[in-house]
Amino acid sequence: MKRLKIFIAMTVLLLAGGHCAYAAKSENIKIDTIRFEKSDTTANVEIFVHWPVKGEKALVDSLQNFIGSLIGGGEFSDAKSVKAYGESLWQSLSDDWHSVYDDMEPDDRLGAFERTYSIIKLYETKNYVTYHYHTFDYGGGMHGYTTEVGFTFRKSDGKQIPLLTNTDSPKLAKMLKEGVRSFFSGGAEKPLSDEKVVEYLFANDVEALDNLPLPGNAPYLSDTGVVFLYTQYEIAPYSSGIITFEIPFKDILPFLSEEARRLVP
Repeated sequence: MKRLKIFIAMTVLLLAGGHCAYAAKSENIKIDTIRFEKSDTTANVEIFVHWPVKGEKALVDSLQNFIGSLIGGGEFSDAKSVKAYGESLWQSLSDDWHSVYDDMEPDDRLGAFERTYSIIKLYETKNYVTYHYHTFDYGGGMHGYTTEVGFTFRKSDGKQIPLLTNTDSPKLAKMLKEGVRSFFSGGAEKPLSDEKVVEYLFANDVEALDNLPLPGNAPYLSDTGVVFLYTQYEIAPYSSGIITFEIPFKDILPFLSEEARRLVP
């Protein structure tokens, strides 16, 4: 099964598990699902997008423009234009593959060059919509590179607002530490010790766990809390994956901006 299909299937299972609560139907934006797939031995392109088509105009326009900026920095108006981009991207990757490998022996050639996009509506409440962006890029070498990030939009005007304030706080630092611990503990009955957690990170000693930086990408809202996400190589090696955890609203509330507090339950 292809990588993007696996990711989408895992996301569906997450939502089915009760982690996504939608507002009444009349308040939901309407989306069309856009799919594009093209693959051969030289290139693989997969695009999966929840394209907003109906709702508050400011929100729909904002989401459409934002999705366009994520996919190749282009401007898209409908499914047809997204698929046209997929075709051109596939051709570009295939041409690149040929330029690298045509003069090599078959046994020396690596796999197809690959680019996948998944841009899906992950959460929606009466006050905000959160989209999740996932890409995988491979252009030769030992492994590809994965990017994941979430974006929350205020439904009243389609704007992304700053979620956090007062971030220079020992209490928030402790919550980041415990979030990272929970990720690597993986739901184990007994959480990992500081010494074990450090083994997964670039940190040299356990004291570094008390001073973890905020992720470079802004956090996003689920329906129950604020999700933090460290990308590959940000605080840990590639093998540690993308470190993701959620801090419940009741705990993170003192660190939310005034605008964010008006959105959450």
